[in-house]
Amino acid sequence: MKVGDFGLQNNGILLHQQVAHWILRKIEDGTWPPHSQIASEPDLAKELRVSRGTLQKAINTLVEERRLYRIRGKGTYVSAKILEEPLAQNLLSLSEALDLQGLQVATEVISRQIVLEFPPWVKKSLSLESNEPLLFLQRIKRVPDGPMAVLDNYVRSDMAPGIQNLDFSKRRLFDIIERDYGFLILWGSRVFDVAMATPELAKKLVVAKHSPLLYLEQVSYITGNVPMECSRVWIRPDRMRLKSVITREHTR
Repeated sequence: MKVGDFGLQNNGILLHQQVAHWILRKIEDGTWPPHSQIASEPDLAKELRVSRGTLQKAINTLVEERRLYRIRGKGTYVSAKILEEPLAQNLLSLSEALDLQGLQVATEVISRQIVLEFPPWVKKSLSLESNEPLLFLQRIKRVPDGPMAVLDNYVRSDMAPGIQNLDFSKRRLFDIIERDYGFLILWGSRVFDVAMATPELAKKLVVAKHSPLLYLEQVSYITGNVPMECSRVWIRPDRMRLKSVITREHTR
């Protein structure tokens, strides 16, 4: 059985897996772009000369993998590309992680100001004994499909004088800390959770109110174990998922 340049064959690979691969080829070569509707199941089954059950199993697999999504009463559609970011295992900024994937990312700066008042979690994260001046930086990261993440950063401005005057729409925060001010970011702590979109976040990320979002808290440390920066990040889960590669330590 042949379909275009792709053959469904008795090659040891399950038929529904071959069908799923054929669909992915259509997505990856741009025949079916993000958010486009794929052909109907009867038409696809006829074209591929497979049973409806085999086709449905292939589509169900891709829906579970979030490469396709269904709209009841309308059909099946191609999902926007979901990025798999290694943020759970490397101290990368969000921009650095996205650059590794070769994706075009635009940064919109919402706020960039020195503040003397901030939430208690910031004071605790940065080990401050008093309300010292900090840079508050809020940005939106946008990919070609639209807004992907909102980032709130607090940075020790006493250690980086004038940092509030720099252009964060074109430069990364970590690069500025390391290259402009000579600090080396050595390690950090991260906490992952799920958060519901507040009305403000929903507007910035173009999602419904109370939609689930990936949530990240971070503290970054420079030489001497000094906390330099802390942040909170809210991410649209339909545009990014976190990936971690882990190893098992054998004690026997």
